[in-house]
This record gives sequence, structure tokens and C-alpha cells, in this order.
Amino acid sequence: MKIYKHIILYLLAAILLGAGCNDGYDAGEFEVDESLQPKARTDAPDAPSAVLASYDEYCDKVVVSWEATIRTSAYDLYKNGVVFAQGLTDTFYVDNDALLVDTEYSVYAKNHNGDSESAGMTVGRMAGVPPTPVNFNATSGAYDSKVELSWDPVDYALYYVVKREGVVLNDRVVGTTFLDNVNAPTTETEYSMYAVGNCGESAPVVTTGYADPLIAFRFPVNETFDGYSVGYDLSSTDMFQHFFHWDMTGGPGSFKVSDDTSVSGAKCAKAVYNDVTGNASAEGNIEIICKNFDLLEGQRYRISYRLKCTVKTQMFLAVDKDGSGNINKADGEESYLLPTWINPKGNGLGIQMAAKPEWTEVSYEFPATGVNTKANFDPDPVVEGWVPATIQAGQTNPLIQIKYYLPTGAGPNGEYPPIYIDDLMIELISE
Repeated sequence: MKIYKHIILYLLAAILLGAGCNDGYDAGEFEVDESLQPKARTDAPDAPSAVLASYDEYCDKVVVSWEATIRTSAYDLYKNGVVFAQGLTDTFYVDNDALLVDTEYSVYAKNHNGDSESAGMTVGRMAGVPPTPVNFNATSGAYDSKVELSWDPVDYALYYVVKREGVVLNDRVVGTTFLDNVNAPTTETEYSMYAVGNCGESAPVVTTGYADPLIAFRFPVNETFDGYSVGYDLSSTDMFQHFFHWDMTGGPGSFKVSDDTSVSGAKCAKAVYNDVTGNASAEGNIEIICKNFDLLEGQRYRISYRLKCTVKTQMFLAVDKDGSGNINKADGEESYLLPTWINPKGNGLGIQMAAKPEWTEVSYEFPATGVNTKANFDPDPVVEGWVPATIQAGQTNPLIQIKYYLPTGAGPNGEYPPIYIDDLMIELISE
């Protein structure tokens, strides 16, 4: 049986093979679909990308580079819209005729079909020697222990070198200001500075300045709020904090730099409210508290500031004995550096100022002892018989607190008026 099966299978295979051979085709008998045949491209290459040019990096050239594009045989480089180099096969070019001003470089890719429709563009510039800086200024007596230097930026400068009397204070200042606060001079002193770039140094410029040893404190850093933009929240400065004590959650607002009204400068400090209508239904007080300054034992001082507020205010000058960061009844009457009336509840009522609808200067010499009565606004130290004293041990780091209290509904038309403060300063009294 097995032999018969094998014979049958062989016969079937032979029949099938014979049938295939009898139906064979020649190659020329097939139809060719021309749409499936590859065709030569007729479009130009894409524009080069990542075109970069050196900027102030080299003193004698500008290096332009770009990424290679496909189907590209060469590149053309344009400089300020005019063809500059053609048929480039590298993906970079060194412009040895570079300019000292901003220069536009464009790169086109090309092949046998033409140039790319658009170009990759960038701006480069050759570095030069920095020019001499201008408007180099130093403060003269504006601060008690520092001199602030400033100047205009110049081209090609990487940094600046600042000297005092020929001695280098800083050999790598980045920016256009410098603060000399290490043993700052208290007499007219020469400062010089020059710019440094990759290609050399500028000529030096000279000015003079000095620190005023009589100024112990100035808020916030100068009399015109220079360096502080309008709307800046003064609570973030190192030597200033504010408290808004209010019955309502969140308080009424904050003290910010304002240009609404000013005295000596273009800006001042102003209390800004978050919710005028809501605040009018509660009572509380608003306080501006300054700290972080040192006084000398055995010396007398003068505190002065400008005030504009249509309701009465109070001013305290005292030592924070309980460490609360605030002046309150827990600190005790002996901590006050100016006479303060203490009510039966132990609350201190500082020197009270009547409403000041226009800018008014407030000035008092301290320390002093004597009586300050609750009903006496803007007290006269001579009339009150205050006795001059000097700073004692434990009184060298006081707080300044200026505040006003508003009972429920006290504001006119249900709105609380703003309080403006400017030119806050403490000076040593020179005998």
C-alpha cells in the first residue's frame, strides 16, 4: 500500500509541474505603471536652521554657523542683505571683515533646482574696546556708612573695575552700580572705574563721594526711593516691616511705594487698602515700623520725617524689650526714648500728631524725659519741659513706630484716608 501511495503522489506532482510550464509568460508581456516609477525632484532645499553668529566674542572676526540641510549642494551667505560668500560647502564661515555694529547674516541652501525659498537669519557683531563710561557718580553724604556708585553701561563691556584712591575695591563688577560699605570714607574721596571687555579696557573715569557719619538711619535707603518701582511692597526691605492690626481677617492692605504725592523726591510710602468698604466696618490701627539700625551710647539724636494724613497719627521711639518686633504695653514705659502717655490700661499713646492734610515735617530730639499728655497734639518739648538725655546701654537698637488708629466708621464717607510718609531719618546731633 505504501508503494502505491508514493506512485500516486509522484504522478500528481508531475501533472502540476507540467501545467505550470505550459502557461509561462515573457517579461515583455507585463504592463508597466509609470506613476509608480521614481521621478527626479524639482524643488529647492529647505532653509538652513540654527543659524548662529558670534557676538562680541572675537576682536577680529565674526564666526557664522548653521545646521546642514538635505538635498543641498552648497550654501550662500548674505551680509546685511548683500551676497557675501557663495558656493560654501562647509556649515560655517569666518567673516574676517566683520563690523563693530549689529550685522544681519542670512544663509540660503541651494542645489541644481535653485535656492531655498527663505533663509536662516541671525545677528552678529565683532567685539571692540569698551568706550569710556559716562555719568559716573558717587553719593556725597547721602548715607551714614556707605557710598553708592553708579554709571551708564557701555558697549563691549563684560565687567567693570572700581577703585578708591587707587586701591581696587572690586575687580569684577557686573552691572552699573557698586556699594562701598566697608570702612566707607567720611571725607571727600576719589573713586575711579573702567570697563573691561574681550578686546581691552576703557579709559578710567573719576568722581568723588563720601558717607555722612551723622546719619544713623534713613528709610528706606535714600530720600527719593530711587531703585524702588511704584507699587513695590516695602515690607520686603531689610530694615522695614509693617503691621496692620485689624479685626478683619487679612488686614486692610500694605505700605507701598507711590508717586501719587511726594516731597523731596518723586516717590513716597503710602498705605494701600485691599477692601475699602469692608475695612470701614471694623476698627484697628495701621503701623509702619522701622528697625535694624544702631545708635551710640552717650549720644543724642534727632528723628525727623514728612507726614501727610487727614487723621491724627502717633509716633513712638522705643526699645523692643520683649522681642515681639513691636512696641506695646508689655515693653514697659522705661523703654520709650521720647515721653509717652500711658493710659490706665497700660497702653502707650505716643507723641500724637494732629491731622496733616498737607505735607508737614515732624522733628524731635531724643532721648528725652518728661510728660506727654493724651490731649496734647504736636507737643512742644520746651513748653512741656522735656529734659534732654543720652542713649544708655540697652537703648542702642530701638524701633521706630508710626501708626494711626481708626474706630468703626471713622473714615469719611466710609473710606479710610491714606497715610503718606517721606524723608524718614535719624541723625546724630553734633555738639
